[in-house]
Amino acid sequence: MLLHVPGPMIETEGKVVRPSLWKYRYPLFLITLLGILFTYQLAVVLLLRKPKQTIDGSFTGSKILNPYENWDNEKGEKISLHTHSDEVWFTPERHTVAEITNEYKKEGFSNLAITDYGQISDTEDKTYIRGFEWGQNVKKRHILAIGIKKAIYDFFPIYASRENLNWVMDRMKKLGGYVILPHPKLFDSYSKEEMLSIEGFQAVEVYSPYGDDSKILDSLLSNGKNVHCMASDDLHYFPETIVNKFDQPFWKDMIQTLGHQRGRKGESFLRYVVTNAGISNESSVLQALHSGSFFCVKKFFQGAEDPKVPLIRVNDKHQIQVASKERYLEIRFIGKMGEVLQVNPDTSTATYEILESDPYVRVELIALTGSILSNAIVRGQ
Repeated sequence: MLLHVPGPMIETEGKVVRPSLWKYRYPLFLITLLGILFTYQLAVVLLLRKPKQTIDGSFTGSKILNPYENWDNEKGEKISLHTHSDEVWFTPERHTVAEITNEYKKEGFSNLAITDYGQISDTEDKTYIRGFEWGQNVKKRHILAIGIKKAIYDFFPIYASRENLNWVMDRMKKLGGYVILPHPKLFDSYSKEEMLSIEGFQAVEVYSPYGDDSKILDSLLSNGKNVHCMASDDLHYFPETIVNKFDQPFWKDMIQTLGHQRGRKGESFLRYVVTNAGISNESSVLQALHSGSFFCVKKFFQGAEDPKVPLIRVNDKHQIQVASKERYLEIRFIGKMGEVLQVNPDTSTATYEILESDPYVRVELIALTGSILSNAIVRGQ
């Protein structure tokens, strides 16, 4: 016969004779499974897409838009927007929502967001801000959504194109989420070129335990993307001094020890945003985020006093006026492509006149205990 097709099993003299391919059943099963996964991944990559839309690419106009024009005093609210709890089934070793909220309140935080992986953790405590972190891929291309009411399934566990990421972020925004690109320097998950090629995000973590880089903002702003700064702890565990006070079950202590989570200093309480006085519940914080009316803060060490945020005004002469009760080591005015436009050392006040050649200006303040970033003051119609 030219073609031999293995037939059914035949019993000969009490022995079972199986088809010749039977011994390859496990490799064949694995190949079939990989084929199904490949077909699925290829299908969603091709179908779930949102092409990039062309943007103007510059800030133009005679009007100066100041996101801090409604700030009425220098007293702000500390908000942490990126923390992970034990509510997810595969992270039982992390801390409870109650433990996290209590410790942050002790450190003077007015509120925080619980942003667990792949789900909106909704406990009986209704005061904290809801959110979640999307993304399971190896390259850590995650997306953070704050204030969203429904988690989005990750259709791209292996690979997602830029158009796929646009599609995900578009869905997040339609569901009411404020969209952030977290930890872009972790595994170079989002290069500057990639961030220019995707859209839909409103902020990028420039202060993160996985890398601090405020110049990321200038790369985006200089190309017409009016994105905001973001600063967060990306909390996964507290320092040992705090964990020792928790009444944890034995099995949680064991998992934390085996996972080398114990004995570390932790990354809590160092990076956060500051909103205007009285802006601390979920709805008001979301309004502040969307308008860019908040500061990003990075403290230099735990236990330090909080650096004070300033008041920022723009007068009729297009002068940016910065004033604070704190005396800063430096007040810097940063312009297009990260150019340092002006530096005022050892002062609590500074003034910079916006030039016609300045599409935007942002302010960096270096205090004794930490640094503060403003969002951009931009030209508009």
